[in-house]
Formats: sequence, structure tokens, C-alpha cells
Amino acid sequence: MTAMTELLIGAFAAAAVLGASAQATRFCPQGGLRETLLERKPTRLAAYGVAVGAALVAVALLQLALGQTLIPSRPAYTGPELPWGRYVLGGLLFGAGMVLARGCPLRTLVRVGQGSLQAVLVLAVMGLAAYAMSRTSLYGLWFAPWIDGWSLDLRRFGLAHQDLATVLGLGSTGAHVVLGLVLGAMALVLCWRALPLRKSWGLWLGAVLIGVVVAAGYALTAGPIGQRAIEDASFMGQPPDGLGVQSYTFAGPLSDAVYFLLHPSSQTTTFGVMAVAGALLGALLAALLRRDFRPQGVAGWREGARQLFGAVLTGGGAVLGLGCTVGHGLSGVSVLSIGSMLGLASIFTGAWLAIRLEAGRRVAPLAGAPGYTAASGG
Repeated sequence: MTAMTELLIGAFAAAAVLGASAQATRFCPQGGLRETLLERKPTRLAAYGVAVGAALVAVALLQLALGQTLIPSRPAYTGPELPWGRYVLGGLLFGAGMVLARGCPLRTLVRVGQGSLQAVLVLAVMGLAAYAMSRTSLYGLWFAPWIDGWSLDLRRFGLAHQDLATVLGLGSTGAHVVLGLVLGAMALVLCWRALPLRKSWGLWLGAVLIGVVVAAGYALTAGPIGQRAIEDASFMGQPPDGLGVQSYTFAGPLSDAVYFLLHPSSQTTTFGVMAVAGALLGALLAALLRRDFRPQGVAGWREGARQLFGAVLTGGGAVLGLGCTVGHGLSGVSVLSIGSMLGLASIFTGAWLAIRLEAGRRVAPLAGAPGYTAASGG
């Protein structure tokens, strides 16, 4: 078995664990934020925080084991270029879009695995929007001429990378490890207050597994298997697509999956394609085992149109913003990327605005009804 085959099998297997864990725990940052804002139930949002904290700790320990600082290349979360305009605008679009679409790409994959035909349509539109943004002239013609100027080259300030440790002047691997462990522990402690371990150990287990899977992705691509795969590719006449240090995200991989389906003979299977396929299969198996698989039809035309419009914003925003709630929130934040922190903040800002606008539109027609109070909602 070649190193490339081992890499792809490992990526698929770890993604299956990710999909199964996301299904079993109803992992959904959008749903968690909605429940926190409208129902004062922070449980699912805290579970997302647990996954972030677990990813920070696991990736820090991985760097300690490898004896090196992880420098992702697909995408370059810690590169010297800080395209803050893309992070902010793409994040806002993605955040608003995932509210309208009723979930981020990972949650949509889980819904497909649970039997939702509507989610199949939403996922297809997300993928096509990501494909259009990354593999056609759309970005180059309509966005690049102005948004590429909203970028900051940190090398002008003597910084080779945009990770938090480097920005603080702590460039050693040891500093990255310590900072990751400290931030991860802080996140876990904060989430424990909203999500007590004794009462919610299942959610904790699933969220921690999701964070560990992010570290597993980096271990595969930055460790011995990934290095052997890169060395083998250097001797090939047509190297495989998508090699490099990376972990899980569902921004670019949706585009990769669409391109693979449209041109199966001209693109090799990539880490991203295996991530999408593995997460989908894992969610399906978990739904079957937990008896959560229930065939569901499409939504009504108004709700369906809203979800499809949200899917366009989500898929396009993910590529424009160079990440999603998994890419920026877990893979990017776990390597202390300043850009990913900005992107994640923009995603949640966009989602917060969309949730507030939706809630306001639903409440407004009822405001004049007899007996209506803001607290009751109707």
C-alpha cells in the first residue's frame, strides 16, 4: 500500500468519526447560537466550544510529539498574508447563509445522512456555489479587483507567520504548545460551566472526538505518512491533487467534491473529497445505528427558497472567507491563526445578525395581537 493510499484511507476513516460524532451530538454551531439567543439554552453552543478547546489541546500535544510547529498549507492558515477583507466579508456571508440554510456544511452533510431530501438540495447548491467561487472566473472578475487590496502583508512588520504565538514574539514550538494548551484549557473550563460534565458526558465525548479528529488530520498530513506521500508525489509525472499540511474543513472540499463528480477522469481523489465522503458515511451509519434515519421530503417553496439562497451564501462565503465553522473554528484556531479567529468572529457576527433579523420578522406581525408580550413571543 502506497503512502498516498494510506493517507486517503486515514482521512476517510477520521472523517467518518467526525460525521458520526456530529450526528450523535446534534453538533451545530448555528443551532447552538440560535438556541442560546432565542431560548437561553447554551448547551449546543457550549459543545462547539468543547470541540474548539479539545482541538487546541490535541493539536498542541501533536506539535509536542512531532517536535515541530504545524504550518498548514491548504489553506495557509498561518501564512504571512492576512487577507482580512476576505475573512470578514466571507465570514459574514457564511454566517448569515448557514442560518438561512439551517446549518453549516457539516450539519447539512449530517442531515443528508439522516435522510433529508431537502438537505441534499441544499448541499448540492452549497457545493456548486463553492465551485463557482473557486474554479470559475467569478472570484477573479467580481471580487479580486477590490478585495485583494484588503490584505495585510505581515512581513512588512517582521512577522513570518500570522499565528498568535509569532505575533506575540513567541516563535518557538514550545511556545506554540504552551499557548495552545493554555487557551484550550481555558475554553474547556468555560464550557464546563455551561455544560456540566456529569450531566452531559455524551455531548462532551462527541465534542472531544471532533476536536481530536482535527488533530488526526494534521497528524496524517504533517506526520510520516504525509511526508512520504509528498516524497512519492515528487517522482510522479502527474502528482496527486491536494497534497500539503492540512486538516478538516468543508469550504474548499465541497468545491473539490463537485469538481471530482463533474470531471472524475481529470482529478485524483483528494484529502478534501475523502473528508466529505467520510463525514457523510459516518453520519449515515450513526443515524442508522441510533434509529435517527427518517426519509424526509423537500420543504415548502418559501422555506425551500430561503434555504437554497442561504446555501449560495454559505458555499460562496466559505470559499471567499477561506474557511467555515470547522475550517476556521477548529482547524485554523487550533494552530492559533489570527485570520481564523477573525474569520470565526465574522461568521458568528453574520449568524447573530441573521438570527436577530429572522426573529424580528416573525415577532413583528404578532406585536399588535391581543395579549401579546415580547417575553411570550406571541
